[in-house]
Amino acid sequence: MMQNKVLFTGCTFDKNKRQMLLEKYGMEIVSASRYLSEKELIENLKDCDAVIVNGEEKYTSNVLSACPKLKIIQFFGIGYEKCVDKEVAKKYGKIVANTPKVNSYSVAEFTLGLIFALNQKLLQHHENTKKGIWEEKTFFDLQNKTIGIVGLGHIGIPFAKLMCQAFHTKILYYDLEEKKEMEKSYNMQRTSLEELFTLSDIVSIHLPLNASTKGLIGENYLSLMPKHAYLINTARAEIVDATSLYHLLKEDKIAGCAFDGFYEEPVSFDSIEANLLSLPTGKFLLTPHTGYNAVEGEKRVEEMCIENLEKIFNGEACQGIVTQ
Repeated sequence: MMQNKVLFTGCTFDKNKRQMLLEKYGMEIVSASRYLSEKELIENLKDCDAVIVNGEEKYTSNVLSACPKLKIIQFFGIGYEKCVDKEVAKKYGKIVANTPKVNSYSVAEFTLGLIFALNQKLLQHHENTKKGIWEEKTFFDLQNKTIGIVGLGHIGIPFAKLMCQAFHTKILYYDLEEKKEMEKSYNMQRTSLEELFTLSDIVSIHLPLNASTKGLIGENYLSLMPKHAYLINTARAEIVDATSLYHLLKEDKIAGCAFDGFYEEPVSFDSIEANLLSLPTGKFLLTPHTGYNAVEGEKRVEEMCIENLEKIFNGEACQGIVTQ
């Protein structure tokens, strides 16, 4: 069996798992730090056929040109864009793959958790009671409310099902594709962004980040939201204009907002976007890009990474490839 050497940054495989992969698939898994400089990455990568990316490193032109043996860049999750430009990868003949859909339900459930945290004022209640302040704050029931979903894809769909089945919500959705069958089953209606932001009690963003979605949600849409409404973004932060969001939250024109992930990760507190974190507790909630991180999900991602590599090494079709 031909042996393929695979670098795994931020490796989640123990010694026994790596040995099993070598014996079963002929893959020598080499672990490395999550935090490699460009020089360190090249040194670790130059003799490898593939890499599983679970770190903060960047696959620049300098890296790719210095590693001619490298064939595959397999991202551990969905958001490969943060580590590699697929067009640059294609220029150097590299295949980029990710693990679509394996964590969709986990992110949908995490989105619901962010809604609970904001609406039920969990952070405010916790901080107040720690300080000896016994103050009850009001919230609204989710039952029969209107939920706006921007992007009805592999995460938006399970989120819509969850909200409809658990809370009998009405779903307004914005998507390039009409989902007629789902509309009948889950009390859904396709609509414009203007109508969605105007009528929704909660707006949840589930779009990919690309040239057409970067900065898409700005004051033009945010200012349409009712004062009691919440904005949830478990997609990429850059889809929402940070300055517009900050001013609307500060002026109490939106009840609250939660992001899973930020404009720069980890957060740069000198940035304009970091102003959002200066808002009062519970006004802007930030989690560290962890919505996918269910224990069940990590196993699914590991399995799909290996499945993708095996198929690509064998010249077979693979659903995770993004450099088609």
